[in-house]
Amino acid sequence: PVSVNTPAGSASGTDYIYLVSGTTTITLPTAVGNTNLYTIKRVGTNTVSIATTSSQTIDGSSSPITINVQYVSITVVSNGANWNII
Repeated sequence: PVSVNTPAGSASGTDYIYLVSGTTTITLPTAVGNTNLYTIKRVGTNTVSIATTSSQTIDGSSSPITINVQYVSITVVSNGANWNII
């Protein structure tokens, strides 16, 4: 469980799941060479944002992705340069 702003893990070959309860921003590591899967789920009633490093994007957007609904999750995977929601 996560309830404060935090960088996402970046250990190679590891998939990450974050259950987020507080108003929190999860910052993804670089997408370059990253083969990990990241799932972020909002379990609380506070806003959860997913941000990137540098000028990388999530589905083409350079703005953080916001999860506004409780119990909704977003899973992202790298294409080697940026992030894609799956």
